[in-house]
Amino acid sequence: KAYNNVYDSIWKDMARKDAPKVSRIMSSSLNIKQLNAKKTAQLASKEARRWQIRANRSVKEVQVKARRGMKEMMTYWKRNEKSERDKRKKAERESIDRAKKEEEEREARRQARKLNFLISQTELYSHFIGNKIQNNGATDIGEKAAVGDVDFDNTDDNDLEELARKNAQSAVKAAQDRAKQFSENKDTGDVDMSDGELNFQNPTTLGEIEIKQPKMLRCQLKEYQIKGLNWLVNLYEQGINGILADEMGLGKTVQSMSVMAYLAETHNIWGPFLVIAPASTLHNWQQEISRFIPDFRVLPYWGNTKDRKILRKFWDRKRLTYDKNSDFHVLVTSYQLVVADAQYFQRVKWQYMILDEAQAIKSSSSARWKSLLGFHCRNRLLLTGTPIQNSMQELWALLHFIMPTLFDSHDEFSDWFSRDIESHAQSNTQLNEQQLRRLHMILKPFMLRRVKKNVQSELGDKIEIDVYCNLTHRQRAMYDLLKRQVSVVDLLRKAVSGGDDGSQTLMNLVMQFRKVCNHPDLFERSDTKSPLSLAGFAETGSFLRENNLLIVPYSATNLIKLQLPRLFYTDGGKLDIPSNNNPRAGFEKKYTQNLMSIWASDNLHESRKSNIDGNMSFLGLIGYSEAEISATALGNISIPEQLKNIIKDVGKMDLYSRGNIVYDEDSESTPVPVSRMLQIVPANSTKVLASTTHEGVLDDMCNVWRSSLHDQDKLHRLEPMGDPRATAPPIAIECHSSVAAREYSDMLFNQSFRESLFKDLRPWTPKELVENKVERMYWPIPGEILPQPTSERAGYSPIRVPSMAKFVAESGKLSRLDQLLVELKQNDHRVLIYFQMTKMMDMMEEYLTYRQYRYVRLDGSSKLGDRRDLVHAWQTQPELFVFLLSTRAGGLGINLTAADTVIFYDSDWNPTIDSQAMDRAHRLGQTKQVTVYRLLVKGTIEERMRDRAKQKMHVQEVVMEGKTNTDETNGAAKGDDVGTESAFLESSSFQKPGRDVAFWLLDDDAQAEAMLKDTKLNGTPDRKVGKRKRENIEAELENMYHEGEGFFESEQQSEVATPVPYSA
Repeated sequence: KAYNNVYDSIWKDMARKDAPKVSRIMSSSLNIKQLNAKKTAQLASKEARRWQIRANRSVKEVQVKARRGMKEMMTYWKRNEKSERDKRKKAERESIDRAKKEEEEREARRQARKLNFLISQTELYSHFIGNKIQNNGATDIGEKAAVGDVDFDNTDDNDLEELARKNAQSAVKAAQDRAKQFSENKDTGDVDMSDGELNFQNPTTLGEIEIKQPKMLRCQLKEYQIKGLNWLVNLYEQGINGILADEMGLGKTVQSMSVMAYLAETHNIWGPFLVIAPASTLHNWQQEISRFIPDFRVLPYWGNTKDRKILRKFWDRKRLTYDKNSDFHVLVTSYQLVVADAQYFQRVKWQYMILDEAQAIKSSSSARWKSLLGFHCRNRLLLTGTPIQNSMQELWALLHFIMPTLFDSHDEFSDWFSRDIESHAQSNTQLNEQQLRRLHMILKPFMLRRVKKNVQSELGDKIEIDVYCNLTHRQRAMYDLLKRQVSVVDLLRKAVSGGDDGSQTLMNLVMQFRKVCNHPDLFERSDTKSPLSLAGFAETGSFLRENNLLIVPYSATNLIKLQLPRLFYTDGGKLDIPSNNNPRAGFEKKYTQNLMSIWASDNLHESRKSNIDGNMSFLGLIGYSEAEISATALGNISIPEQLKNIIKDVGKMDLYSRGNIVYDEDSESTPVPVSRMLQIVPANSTKVLASTTHEGVLDDMCNVWRSSLHDQDKLHRLEPMGDPRATAPPIAIECHSSVAAREYSDMLFNQSFRESLFKDLRPWTPKELVENKVERMYWPIPGEILPQPTSERAGYSPIRVPSMAKFVAESGKLSRLDQLLVELKQNDHRVLIYFQMTKMMDMMEEYLTYRQYRYVRLDGSSKLGDRRDLVHAWQTQPELFVFLLSTRAGGLGINLTAADTVIFYDSDWNPTIDSQAMDRAHRLGQTKQVTVYRLLVKGTIEERMRDRAKQKMHVQEVVMEGKTNTDETNGAAKGDDVGTESAFLESSSFQKPGRDVAFWLLDDDAQAEAMLKDTKLNGTPDRKVGKRKRENIEAELENMYHEGEGFFESEQQSEVATPVPYSA
């Protein structure tokens, strides 16, 4: 048993202790064996893969080499094929270019022969007119050949000349036939053929027969006007339409009236005559016809729809002839109304149609041009001082209007003349002299033009001066900010490609730049600033309740009220009154008013005794003891009785002046104290002080602060550096006591208290203003009773109104204009100032009011009757100094010869509009020299617009006067600018407003040239813009800075009522 127990315990110990150890050893051994086996397998696998990688690498290298060889082979063959294809395309392109060049040369020869054919036809037309005047015999002519049916390639020159002769004869016969439908009267005469001079003073249709001035015309025509009458009569007799293009101010109106008078007096043709003019000149036409031809009856056709319907009852459509007793002979209307009522005008056969300011029909695509072209008229006469405003297209529109059969193709006219002439004006290229002469030969039969310097010797000279201004700091900052906000180059690319959005954006951008140049306040005006008033006021008085006298008492009170008990106020309102409830009363009395007060009598005595040069040493010079000074200083200054006592002391004291002390011979009779000898002022009376210290050295001594602040530093003339954000009257004390109310009123309005405080009154101040002898004081308060303000700019009120001096200084143009007007006013000149923006005119009115210049204003919003009265007032009232006008509304058909100076505050993009405006003063009746000032801002869009305007003016000079020397015209313009713009415009249309606007905005010419070169290389197509969209673009350019002008280019109907006849 014991053995078994030992045996069992041994097995238990082995199971408990040795078995887990052996298990762990076996498990560890197994793990080590597995790990070694795994490592051995990995090494074997790695070694096996090494041989496999070596085998795969050799296979991949073979594949890569194969692909590389194939790629190189493909590249070689592609290059070979491309080279062969390029050679083939080059050969084809060279073949096409040769064919195109041959076709262009053939077309150029054809066009040259066609141009020669049409020019010869026009020259023969003029020649046959002369022969017709000399010989009225019939001529047998063949059928007219259409230009499109002629084979210019194969037809012989002799055959072309014969065809031109037949076509010219056909045109003459057609004109004669149309004239016969209206009248059978014929006169004969000789024609003075022109010698080829490059002007239009001697048209080929001007006969040699001298026609005398009609007796019906109640004025004396000048020699050149009688010559114009001869030309118009010859045109009428031959049934030819014409353009009277005399320079503005030479009497085109009276010449056209004279031909109507001639027809009535000589041929008994009394109408009907149709006169179409801008709305601003309708009254002028009506008055001048009634004044100079009283035998004519004028029908003014304008007003609303109902008024015009009544006026149409005068038209007798059944009557073919008119006599002296007809209801009307001349109908005067506007372009807007004649288009609106075109259906009624087309029913009448008009004997003569006169279009005043005919540049209104310069667009051949407008409804106005097409509508007027369809009217039944024997003759048409166009009156315009500027037949060419922007391009040759406008000239063609007028020529086609008067002679549709001869000038039927605008494209050919543009190819022959417009391109070369406009390119010459822009880039100073060589102009074909022979071509220019032939153009003048074409125009001479239909146009008569004289300029003032050639026909009117008594008319004064006209001097044009460009006045350049600089941008102010505020303007420069705004200008640079606008340039940084928009990429002009991107917009220019859009404009080059013909995009409508880009053009409209450019126009708006130009408008913003021009606003900055004119005045920065056009964007935002300075507002009146005032602090917040924390106060209460009484109810506003009413004259209905107070009759004729309205009393406005002092009623401003603070919103904060201090409620003071009546018992507290009756005890003096002080905490130093001894009482059982005030234990500090003795302390306050002893320390604050005695021991610690510099005004205590003991402290004053000790100060004078211990230190002769101390702060209180001046007390010996004022004549008061320490006790009197202490009582005055520590007493209540609001009590009037103390002030009265001080004033009464003046009468009790002997007044001694320095003169008595120094020069009195009887010095022993009256003892003089030493303190009185050293007095600066004889007494303490404020009246004596006022009468003594406001002159000489004492004035400077007693008013040192005023001298340093006002006279030396001039600080009172500066604008205040800061303004209060809020204001409030003093906090008022409210106490239910009549004593408190009376004392508070005495403190504000007491007579003695007021006399004591008014120490700045001068000796010449009226005494009744200080004393209470004036019963009532009406507004405004006399300035003598008010104290002098610290700042002359700020005044008494904290309300800050925008400074007009700052308003003038913030604009470079306005500052220069301010200086210019002062000089003109001193020399008794009278000035016309033209504007493009009505908002700028509003601001100019404020400036003229500030400078106290008398002026009148006329813009697009002025009614017809008001315009007549304004012009009459300007011509008859010499005290008026300035006439403000908008260029579009005030530049046509009005006579302003009372002015001898014209100022363009901002110029129009169309130079002809400015020329018409300045000729309102430089016209017949002007005996003085007219000076024209044009304000321009350096380095801005205005300077570039001026250069473009000079180029457009040169186009007119080339066509109308034959000038080919561009040195004078383009001398002021920069050479790089002209070269860049001409290079651009040679490849584009001269009439695209978006492109013109883009070049106004560009300042860097090198950048422009690079962009144009890039555009040319890339071959950017010029996208065609629809007709409607193009008209919208041109309309935007016309209207982009004319707010509410209402000028004659508008298609809208006039909304004015029938004007009252004006009696001269």
